[in-house]
Amino acid sequence: MLYSTFYLGDTQMAVPIPCILEIGRSFKFHPVRGAPEVIDGIINLRGKVVTIVNLGLAFEEIKIEPSDESRILIFKNNSELNEVADSDTVMETAPDNIGIHVDRISDVIRVESEELQAVPSNMVHPFYKHVVRRGDSFIIILEPSKILNLHETPDHLS
Repeated sequence: MLYSTFYLGDTQMAVPIPCILEIGRSFKFHPVRGAPEVIDGIINLRGKVVTIVNLGLAFEEIKIEPSDESRILIFKNNSELNEVADSDTVMETAPDNIGIHVDRISDVIRVESEELQAVPSNMVHPFYKHVVRRGDSFIIILEPSKILNLHETPDHLS
């Protein structure tokens, strides 16, 4: 399967390409009063209202600020994903289109199922699904449905 890789600080992460609707950079965030701090705001994407999650804050780290390198990965909603999903692969995102704000994007990589390794027990996190080793580096594969449904993650990151 193909994965889009990106960085949060110095950590390389990835999500499955079939989950991604679009990658963009110059969106105007409209703040939402009362929204959780991890929400940068909402954007208008060709008539769709899309909530943007600041991945830095979702990981309880430094807030990602808009820059020349930062990007927004906008995910397909579940019904859009079901239209293109491979019958052998079960993927889920969220009922609505939601995006994540990341420090910078990187490459698209192909990962074979046998390359997917379990997340080591000393780095368990609700958003982590697998780890992939590439040379001397590791790429953390995220679970899009967990990131995009923050309200369903018990006690946020406990």
